[in-house]
Amino acid sequence: PLKPAVPPFVDRITTAPLVVAVPSPVEMRSAPPVFEVLRPAETNTSPPTPLVPLPMLKTTEPARPAVAAPVPRNTDPLLLSFEEPVLKNKEPLKPAAPPLVVRITTAPLEVAVPSPEEMRTVPPVFKV
Repeated sequence: PLKPAVPPFVDRITTAPLVVAVPSPVEMRSAPPVFEVLRPAETNTSPPTPLVPLPMLKTTEPARPAVAAPVPRNTDPLLLSFEEPVLKNKEPLKPAAPPLVVRITTAPLEVAVPSPEEMRTVPPVFKV
């Protein structure tokens, strides 16, 4: 890509935040308002009467559909044929000769490993 001859923004503008001393408001103490309204000791209100009478409860079952009774069917099972079944007897296939005829036997490697010499050491004693 081609480089521009002059960068588009040569001048750098830095703006510091506006710091203005804002005085705190003068302290004011005021008590909450007191309402002097007399409340009744007991209230008894009945629900409003309905403008129209409530509907009566009616239970109506739906009419039975007009269909004819089902036609009974009786189907006998199919009879079995009395032919003798054909006996199928198949012997399993014999496997071919193994590809490796030479048997290789490897004995375990027995090497005498000497035991380490006995060493007796005294545990360290720390002086406090």
